[in-house]
Amino acid sequence: MIEIYLLEQLSAFAKYKTLSKAAESLHISQPALSRSMKKIEEELGVSLFIRDKAKISLNETGELAARLGDELLSLNSGMVRRIKAFDRSQRSITVGACAPFPMNELMPLLQEHFGGMLITSGIAEIKDIEEGLLNNTYQIGILNKPTENKEFFCQRFLSEHLYISVSKKHRLADREFITFDDFDGESFLLFEHVGCWKELCHDKMKGANFLIQSTMDSLQELVSATDFPCFTTDKFMQISPIGENRVAIPIEEPEAYETFYIACLNSYKNKYASFFNSIRSRTIQE
Repeated sequence: MIEIYLLEQLSAFAKYKTLSKAAESLHISQPALSRSMKKIEEELGVSLFIRDKAKISLNETGELAARLGDELLSLNSGMVRRIKAFDRSQRSITVGACAPFPMNELMPLLQEHFGGMLITSGIAEIKDIEEGLLNNTYQIGILNKPTENKEFFCQRFLSEHLYISVSKKHRLADREFITFDDFDGESFLLFEHVGCWKELCHDKMKGANFLIQSTMDSLQELVSATDFPCFTTDKFMQISPIGENRVAIPIEEPEAYETFYIACLNSYKNKYASFFNSIRSRTIQE
């Protein structure tokens, strides 16, 4: 069996083309790398290099060996990551969410059911959440649509409706509802970490300008000090009402309504059964 370090060194030689540059990248001596290249030839029982007085280079067999070696290194690296992620999942729960409010709502339920475990969370794109569930980077995902992947168990969580918050002096302040077309030419304050809502804003409000804020503190400060419109939702207003100098107006477009789902691998379904039962009871009560 060829040792991993030999494949790594062969890969470096294939990348840098010379023994000196490859050895420098590996932080080993050039003679040590030469011995390794000879050893891998001996273990395979084939010639991998074209040798002349000035330099050596890979022959066609050597190029194939380097490509296959890279594939094995990638598989090995993936195996290590998945094993470590699985080990962490036995002591912790990491949640990947496509929007902030559902994640905030979920945290108390997670702490109630898994209080003895380390619980962490982060905003991510849908494709990254699903990939993270498969490789155990995430144990629970919050998605804005039911997944079609048969490896996942998925359950409805909550719905959310997008609003705008505007000054009472704003031209739209007396409207009962608005549509995306009403945003042309407007400048909006937008929090950077709102997941799928941010994508929606950029896709559907192409005539608007967005003043992106990287922290919630900076956003709240500007909301209080300026008349710029900003976004909120029906659910978020329940925990953080808008100021008395502002009004909230619903956006009446199909895309302004999101239903969120909780997902995990089918292999975790029994482990998380009581947690999902709590989610189900909460959804019924809504």
